[in-house]
Amino acid sequence: MSVEPIEPFASLAVLAVGLVLGSFLNVCIYRLPLGESIVYPGSRCPRCGSAVRAWQNVPVVSWLMLRARCAACCEPISWRYPAVEALTGLAAVVLWRVFGPSWAFAIAAVFTFMMIVLFFTDYDHQLLPDLITLPGFAIGLAVAWYNPFLGDPGWSRIVASLTGAAAGSGVLWSIGALYTRFRGVEAMGFGDVKMMAMVGAFTGPAGVAVTLFAASIVGAATGLALIPLKGKTLQIPMPFGCFLAPAALCALFWGRRAVVAYLGLLHLGS
Repeated sequence: MSVEPIEPFASLAVLAVGLVLGSFLNVCIYRLPLGESIVYPGSRCPRCGSAVRAWQNVPVVSWLMLRARCAACCEPISWRYPAVEALTGLAAVVLWRVFGPSWAFAIAAVFTFMMIVLFFTDYDHQLLPDLITLPGFAIGLAVAWYNPFLGDPGWSRIVASLTGAAAGSGVLWSIGALYTRFRGVEAMGFGDVKMMAMVGAFTGPAGVAVTLFAASIVGAATGLALIPLKGKTLQIPMPFGCFLAPAALCALFWGRRAVVAYLGLLHLGS
């Protein structure tokens, strides 16, 4: 899927757009869990409510110029804001350099940006907003025909998207239902189920398998590590979306290859 190197000017333009989109993702991360509009009102300080002027809202640069403090109340501005902007800009450039102007770039970029939002909203509030997961699920199905990450061109991509969405949501829903039935404790929210439907629509059944496997392993290891470090127990709920998001990104790019390689090893060992 690689292309010839893109000229530096185009990469700089993509970086600029990515940084601006990162600023918008910050708005989504902050406002969606609160049920606020992501369009109105304009950017404002979350502490004093003062409106942020245009020159104070330049991604990364304004945070540095203001020395990480609000111009009105002088309260600290979290490092998370420029970090999300920089992460989004960097991701956009890397995807552009790899895929160039193509469906692969557009699909990978949209999926990556949604994963960034879901990671941080789940980390902050243990919430995966429907305004991301449900439209994401619809977008995944809508672009399946053009999605090279689902396999060879043709109707097989549509089938892979549909079966991936069904498998992703179905597996998590079944596990949660069984756990709740036998333990009497809710294992996970429906936000995870809807997120996996979206992941499956973009990555197919192979991506779902890789996502769930990787997220479960890393999540379990993290949970066990937190017991002695922070005195938590296994009954404390963890934001599983924080593990699903990076695992889903890996699955989008390498999921099918990983499954094929694994099946090849099984064949050699038989």
